[in-house]
Amino acid sequence: MFRRHRLAGYALLILLALAVLWKLSLAYTLADVQKNQQRLQRVQLTELDRQLNQFSYIPKLLSEDVEIRSALAAPGNLSLLAANRRLARTQRDSGLDFAFLLDVNGLTVASSNWADSVSFVGVSYSFRPYFKQAVQGLSATFFAVGATTGIPGYFIAEPVRLDDQVVGVVVAKIALDILVDAWSQLPYESLVSDEFGGVILSTRQDLLHTPTAPLSEGQIRQLAAERRYELQPGLLQRVGADSQRRVIRSDDGEDVFLLFAQPLAAEPWQLISLVSEAEITRSARVLCASLASAGLIALLMMRLYQQQRRLVRSEQRNSQELEEQVVIRTRQLEQAQQRLISESNFAMLGRMSAAINHEINQPLASLRLNLASLRTMIERPGADQAEISQIVVDSDRTTKRIGRVISSLRSLARKQDSRFQLIDIEKVVIDVHGTVKRERPAASQYLAVQIAQGDFSVMGDEVLIQQALLNLLYNAFDAVLNTNAPSVVVSLQIQNQQEIREGNVDTVLAGDVVSLSVLDNGEGVSELAAESLFEPFSSTRKQHDGLGLGLTIARQIAVDHGGELSYRPCPVGSCFTLTLPANSRVVEQ
Repeated sequence: MFRRHRLAGYALLILLALAVLWKLSLAYTLADVQKNQQRLQRVQLTELDRQLNQFSYIPKLLSEDVEIRSALAAPGNLSLLAANRRLARTQRDSGLDFAFLLDVNGLTVASSNWADSVSFVGVSYSFRPYFKQAVQGLSATFFAVGATTGIPGYFIAEPVRLDDQVVGVVVAKIALDILVDAWSQLPYESLVSDEFGGVILSTRQDLLHTPTAPLSEGQIRQLAAERRYELQPGLLQRVGADSQRRVIRSDDGEDVFLLFAQPLAAEPWQLISLVSEAEITRSARVLCASLASAGLIALLMMRLYQQQRRLVRSEQRNSQELEEQVVIRTRQLEQAQQRLISESNFAMLGRMSAAINHEINQPLASLRLNLASLRTMIERPGADQAEISQIVVDSDRTTKRIGRVISSLRSLARKQDSRFQLIDIEKVVIDVHGTVKRERPAASQYLAVQIAQGDFSVMGDEVLIQQALLNLLYNAFDAVLNTNAPSVVVSLQIQNQQEIREGNVDTVLAGDVVSLSVLDNGEGVSELAAESLFEPFSSTRKQHDGLGLGLTIARQIAVDHGGELSYRPCPVGSCFTLTLPANSRVVEQ
């Protein structure tokens, strides 16, 4: 009888211990999930805020554009055509989805898609909140499904003024589909809700435009009046009084999720992560089972030690080694799991940040110098307006240059469906020379430009070819300016094949190709470094101030154009040759 009671007592203690262990495992797993979600959401919030803010300057620039103001001040066929083309150029160069111009009545008078079959021209958007706010003289932002296209997007509106009076509104629209596509790779569902609590972005399509919280009648009427989106029946149902738990009902049944939310800085929105409660419970069960197994093993080993303390020392050493191996293996598994999580979450962000940091440092430095000069001139009495206008034009070119740099980075990451056009290499060389003067004024004094008679035309993307040539030139500047050579010479030449002379940069028409060669009289590249010269993040600079991406990007641009980028050592310095197929009309045999 006594033994039976003792066994019952042991069983009760084990059940209580398991219950406590389960509660602790569940609490630890939930806290760990919440900590990881906060860390991952910070990364997502940073990227989302950047996406929302990176185009905010474009409507401000358009509101001060002469062609835009002329279309509102004196609307006519010519002025409206000029405004349409100006908006189309801005949309194409900046990466916007649409740009359009409204008069004070909300009627679209010009649009970047004016020539398309579905055009905004003639459509009234007076019901949109961004128009109502901007026509009052304030900047405005807004997210909604397009009333004409049916495509959701983020709208940025800016008032257009003439003589301190608002005469119209210019609007830019940005789609955020690329960002949602990137989030779909994460192991959980990501949502963005607006100030009403409606889901406006989601990695799960059936949750779009569903409320995350009950809406009032006034909010529902406002959504309908502003035509933001068509509100869908609520799929995210709160479970009891728990504000963090949500149940999603579908044809396959019900799934319970835990909701983690953080606010955005740029908009009154919230970034929401939905983590499956079943996954959290499963992880807690695994943890509890592991801890219970470890505890059971420890208990059995202690019991075995008490009962068989008289066994030989060899058996005791074996038992101790087994326990140590279990502890070591558990620690190794935890460390491997943490490394895997860190690498998978930050590898892509690290490489993207490194590439952008490498490519836009120069144009950003030039833009800061222009802004400093502009601030000094504005504060000076009797400032030269022509010089101020030129600084504004140079700043505008620099911002467009940053946009072009981002386009070149996309060409490295993936193949593009480029629309090649017939371009003149001579014009490319002139534009590159102007860019060097703005971004590297100190080094530009060593650059000599010589353009011979001839016609050098290729089919390609002018922006990408400019970027490739700038990367090669900046590498040449860094090579020669860091040496103790008695004279530093960098020349930029465009010649026919029979006129080639010694120089540091020459362009040659050879058969059916056009070659652009960049030479410098620096120290050259060692044989060991030349083997990995075109690999990403490979740099030959002694000071390690570069990231080793310039040559990789330039080579990718050459390959995308059907050409190649090669290197050969020279008697003094280095030579890089960018070869592109020539236009068939240029080469005459």
